[in-house]
Amino acid sequence: MMLHPTHPEPATRGRFLIDDGMPVALVATGLDTSFRYWRGEAGARFVFSVAPISVVRPAVNAVVVLAAVSAGGSREAVWIGRADDPEFALARAAAIAAGATEAHVHVTQTPAGAHRIVRDLKAAVPVTPIRVSFN
Repeated sequence: MMLHPTHPEPATRGRFLIDDGMPVALVATGLDTSFRYWRGEAGARFVFSVAPISVVRPAVNAVVVLAAVSAGGSREAVWIGRADDPEFALARAAAIAAGATEAHVHVTQTPAGAHRIVRDLKAAVPVTPIRVSFN
């Protein structure tokens, strides 16, 4: 999987949806690597908890960005969706096979809120479909 190593333009402008960085305010706490921002098409920035891709399970009202990490430390979205989506388990397996190592999770209060955020993130820059060969 080829990652976009740098993004001189804003994070959501370009071929890939690239994360919008880490919360700088958390640097002093040591929690800065535990959270990342993702910015949607409407300009809103959402904070996501970062976890190893293998530990995230289906959950109601959770938005998930499965991400691959570039050599420069930016994250590229491989899949964006809801953790309670029927295709989540298959998408996670395919994302792992494609080199993704992180799951970024943002929990909302309602299914409608989760759906709105997924739609906004997907509209920012379409995620390249995962292509995995099991031959």
